[in-house]
Amino acid sequence: MRRIFIISAPSGAGKTSLVREMCKKLDFIKPSVSFTTRKIRESEVHGKDYFFIDKDEFADKVAKNEFLEHQNVYGNLYGTSLSSINHISEQDLDVVLEIDYKGMLAVKKVIPQAISIYIIPPSIEILRKRLEKRAEDSESVIRTRMESSLIELEYKKYADYTLINDDFSVALDSLINIILLKKIPEKHIKALISDILSLNKLIV
Repeated sequence: MRRIFIISAPSGAGKTSLVREMCKKLDFIKPSVSFTTRKIRESEVHGKDYFFIDKDEFADKVAKNEFLEHQNVYGNLYGTSLSSINHISEQDLDVVLEIDYKGMLAVKKVIPQAISIYIIPPSIEILRKRLEKRAEDSESVIRTRMESSLIELEYKKYADYTLINDDFSVALDSLINIILLKKIPEKHIKALISDILSLNKLIV
């Protein structure tokens, strides 16, 4: 199996936009399409953003062990599809999972070598403005998401990398750089560090 990258973030931090743009620029990585029971939004496409199914179908998939992980997020069910991951891997591509912090922890428990990247907003105030600007949720839902975000932000310490999404283009470049860095074999990185240290000794 190729590398698995986990992109996680509180709602509204911009992970979906970052993942979408990253995959446009990198031809060796592709997002896994998850299943969800929540209602489809106007901007979404079934089978591209998510597979939108009802709770009975979701429960059937859970019973058949078709998910790598599955979570209840704000009353809606989400599941990471094993078949989607396998399909991408069979194309000799890396896989990116766009999931919440609970999904991140669950996947890391099963696949410790998966690389987790946690996206955070520059501040809670800006996160609220982004959710309001998105205009996809009611005020009560936004309030619930904000309360949950305060808890979710504490889980950034469990990720391999943390990335602040303040300026989108800067955050995108940072995300791409992390992905590219992890594509370099570890032995090559160690050799590069060794060469740099040796060079510094010669300069001194």
